[in-house]
Amino acid sequence: MTNKNTFAAGIGVLTISMMLTSSQAINGVIPQMRAALHITQAQSELLSTAPSITVILFILLSSYLAKQIGMKKTILAGMLLAGVGGILPIFSAQFATVLASRMILGAGLGLYNALAVSYISALFTGNTRATLLGVRNSMELIGQTVLIFAAGLLLNISWTFSFAVYALAFPIALLFYAKVPETQSTPTPTTPKVKEKIPAAVYALVLFAIIMVMISNAISVRFASIAAQIGGNQLNPSNYLALMPVLGIIAGLTFGGVYKHLKQTTMHIAMTCFIIANVLIAISGHSLPVLLAGLFLSSIPCAWCFPMIFNQLDRLTTKNTVNLATGLIFVGCNIGNFLAPLAMQVTQSLTGSTSLTGPFYVFAGILVVLLLLNIEVSRGKLPLLKAA
Repeated sequence: MTNKNTFAAGIGVLTISMMLTSSQAINGVIPQMRAALHITQAQSELLSTAPSITVILFILLSSYLAKQIGMKKTILAGMLLAGVGGILPIFSAQFATVLASRMILGAGLGLYNALAVSYISALFTGNTRATLLGVRNSMELIGQTVLIFAAGLLLNISWTFSFAVYALAFPIALLFYAKVPETQSTPTPTTPKVKEKIPAAVYALVLFAIIMVMISNAISVRFASIAAQIGGNQLNPSNYLALMPVLGIIAGLTFGGVYKHLKQTTMHIAMTCFIIANVLIAISGHSLPVLLAGLFLSSIPCAWCFPMIFNQLDRLTTKNTVNLATGLIFVGCNIGNFLAPLAMQVTQSLTGSTSLTGPFYVFAGILVVLLLLNIEVSRGKLPLLKAA
């Protein structure tokens, strides 16, 4: 490729990642959607996380489909599916239709979730590849910020019109189709296959990822309802939620310097921030500033913890198992995303609490246990995360 074509292909392959975290774009619309559809709090929150079910299934299907029709066609199919599924509620404001649309959206996103990374590795090499892989992660957060903010603006028209943000998938798909070449599959030499097991420590990290994402998404999903309870429906939560990815980007940019000096203590600080964030949300009561402090503080933990998780994978796995282990972490993230509203419902049932902030006391307790276990691991007193 020429320099001009390389630049255009780089832009095209990066923009597809803008949609990957778009399932959270309508979290700020939850109070209005719940009132219009006459559904429960749990049902409205389930609509936010329902895409995670089909994301998981279609992540597992995508590599097979890519082998059959090629990576480019698979990505285009995923983008178009996400766009069509995403905008369906504009035309039919029924619970069943919205649920179906969310599942279709998840199917589309899952179809090209892992391929968004693989495509960069297939087209580019050296420093260009490393740079684009770093930028790609930021594109997810930028896309999330833009879509949440746009959904908040469209909420002024109607809650159903907020789903129009998913139409962004169509111009992105067109750009990708026009500017990004198909990858050429290279035949791999035949070598004896040696079956290697995934270490138990990897499954521990998957469980850790599930819990971290579950609690993080619970904050994002429940925030709009808590904010509406404090400030009324005239308060637009999307404006605050749109800041979260920006804060995540800032936290991510500071990770390298912090980790260089603090090493494993970085994880302990991140989890301590998460505990404090959950406590602040739990005690926010009728105080919007306390709620916002908890919300904004919760942007740090995942931005610091997940780079450390992937760093652990390099140490715990071999080159033959690292891709599978990475895939398991992504599946764990989506399981956590889906479980968020269910976990809040279960904790409220077990504690008998009817407060919207009640579950965050329990989540803070769970995180304290995880922090103590992590400290023991870092001291070498628990052998779980030693390389197999």
